[in-house]
Amino acid sequence: MLSCGRGAGMALLVALAALGFGAGAARAADPSTVVGQWRFDEAGGQAALDDGPFGLDGRLGLTDAADDRDPERIAGASGGALRFDGGTFVRLPAATQLEPQTLTLEAVVRAGSSPGLFRYVVSHGAQGCIAGSYGLYTGEHGGIAFYVFDGQDFHVTAQVAPSGIWDGTWHHVAGTFDGTSLRLFVDGHPVGQPLPAPPSISYALTSTDHYFGTYQGTCALPLRGDVDLVRMWRGALAPDYLGELSDTALAPPAGTVPPPTVPSATDTQSQADAPASRSTITPIAEGTSFAAPGGVVAAGAPPAPTPGAPARACVLKPSSTRLRAGRTTTLTVKVAYRGQPLKAVRVVALAASKRRVAQGTTARDGRARLRLKPAARGTIKLKVAGRHDCSTTSLSVLKAASAKER
Repeated sequence: MLSCGRGAGMALLVALAALGFGAGAARAADPSTVVGQWRFDEAGGQAALDDGPFGLDGRLGLTDAADDRDPERIAGASGGALRFDGGTFVRLPAATQLEPQTLTLEAVVRAGSSPGLFRYVVSHGAQGCIAGSYGLYTGEHGGIAFYVFDGQDFHVTAQVAPSGIWDGTWHHVAGTFDGTSLRLFVDGHPVGQPLPAPPSISYALTSTDHYFGTYQGTCALPLRGDVDLVRMWRGALAPDYLGELSDTALAPPAGTVPPPTVPSATDTQSQADAPASRSTITPIAEGTSFAAPGGVVAAGAPPAPTPGAPARACVLKPSSTRLRAGRTTTLTVKVAYRGQPLKAVRVVALAASKRRVAQGTTARDGRARLRLKPAARGTIKLKVAGRHDCSTTSLSVLKAASAKER
């Protein structure tokens, strides 16, 4: 893909470009909203906590215990940061919220020299060794670029030269895609010209896994460098608002660590095609689009996540995941938020028609009791009402017991 020669590198660039944003972008219909914000300020442990609304806490390394794939915790531009050594990474939970059709992806990064070609700060999904659905990476020149992949063509933004980003100091980088064009920003400055792009991103790749510090397909493309912040938005932001976010990330008040505030955007701040007041950086290469090698990715539903993904911040654990049609079952469901019992929340059970078939409220120990009697085979979904940061759990309803089984 990115490490197998120029042809494969271009293919990766195309995939990366598919996520880009450019100047002819249309004005956002609604204000952009934060999907997730990871500041890496934890004192220790395996979690990279998400300040956003969906509880998409990342996990350092391969497991919930310390292992050799954990990035090192270091001091950052503001609070903490993570140091990736070319073999370490953070993995996020599986979540449809990470698959928007318009987005802004921000990061604060540092390295004393280029991490190499096609090395990833953020990747979502993978198609072999070609590309993900979108990515923020070093590109074919070893600097920084942003891309999206529409299942047929890659669309890659203009690219910054290595000396313009990997100089031993912290830099804010952002890629935007508004469904019409994509663009790259460094320290709030637009890079080159916007790149026109198709209106969709493909998420029907062979993997939907989301990583910081690497790409994981049939090849691995890990980063060697530091990351202080990753923030993702649904929707493309206006150039000057990205400049404000860059200034805040790189120059916090002296001697303070900002609270975990999640920024918001007004309609004006979401106007992706607004003019930029900051000067434009001359790129080492302008944006480009090109066909993916190996043909078109078949459209369809995204695949199941690779086993081993971390759980969301809020998880539901039922006492059983199997029910019998026609039989009454009293189910205990435990709800925990970052390991602590979550009391006084309502757990609801929904049939395939989305009709509510049972509900219960958690006690002090985080447990709720639900009485269910499904009428037929199928699936029942458990969820916590009113909370977007909790996972959902499916229960399988088996056929009614035969007379002999009874």
